[in-house]
Amino acid sequence: MNSTPKVHAISNFIIDNFHRLRKTPELISMPLIVGISGPQGSGKTTIVGQIARHLKDFNNLSVVSCSIDDFYLIFKEQCQLALSNPGNKLLEFRGEPGTHDIALGKEVLNSLCRTHEIYSQKKEICDNLKGKDVNIDTSNLDVLIPFYDKSSNDGRGDRAEVDRWVKVSPPFEIILFEGWSLGFKHLSKSQLEKNYFSSKSLVTEHGSSPLKLVSHTFSHLSSINENLQNYEREWYKFLDIFVHLDAQDINYVYQWRSEQERNMRNLGKGGMTDVQVIDFIDRYMPAYELYLPKLRNQNFFCENDANLADEFECKNHEQHRGRHLKIILNSKRELINEILM
Repeated sequence: MNSTPKVHAISNFIIDNFHRLRKTPELISMPLIVGISGPQGSGKTTIVGQIARHLKDFNNLSVVSCSIDDFYLIFKEQCQLALSNPGNKLLEFRGEPGTHDIALGKEVLNSLCRTHEIYSQKKEICDNLKGKDVNIDTSNLDVLIPFYDKSSNDGRGDRAEVDRWVKVSPPFEIILFEGWSLGFKHLSKSQLEKNYFSSKSLVTEHGSSPLKLVSHTFSHLSSINENLQNYEREWYKFLDIFVHLDAQDINYVYQWRSEQERNMRNLGKGGMTDVQVIDFIDRYMPAYELYLPKLRNQNFFCENDANLADEFECKNHEQHRGRHLKIILNSKRELINEILM
């Protein structure tokens, strides 16, 4: 397989950290979990597949991947969420923070880690019995990863029955966990207010604002902001290293998604029109506008310090240096820069 520059860069980053962490005795039997974030249309799913093949073919590593999309609420729960948040367009359909089954995602990630650890222990026992014909017993070690069928309910989607879930078997040396909003962190109430009302002031002064967040009420944005804390508390603690696919201009997502939908239409598979794409992406832009600046400028693993003047400064950066890789993409999704944070 011929690796693209971005796949090569990300794979090397993963390999370097994999070997570094395996030098720590208590981590030898644990998988390396890689968080991968990137906007819609950036090619996350394709890149994740290419990275998995690269790590397997060139490094003989076992890799499993999953997406935050796998953990969307079931259709009935999503409908109930929309009804309980009347008028909040951000929670009307799946996608935004708050529309995922956090507990299910945590359960699957826990199962992958625990199963790999059990497998590693069994392998160690077998390795100590060299010269004997001993096979590792992997019975009852399969893990099921949910499958979310986005075509169900006329495109509204639903979680598929368990018999359609993806069954994976250990070892899971590398776990790739991807999502468009993975890595976003909630803002303090004061910071959220500052961002929102400064944007609203542009409308008052100039009649319009380039930011989409002003088309939503502060309370609706606050709901999304509060929801993010659940992801930080329950999912982010699993991540060992982080990769951010960053569009040089976030507005590329309109172009990228339009290209994808146009290709689908050309294949006779339906697909949104350009006007529908704009409406679709507009729903996600407030999250990009609010949370992307921090992800772009701060190491994912850093902790904020209220005593520091710079909102992107953190108190423990040196401790986490080298665990966050930013890949900057141009409008053609080509790598134009890589930054180790």
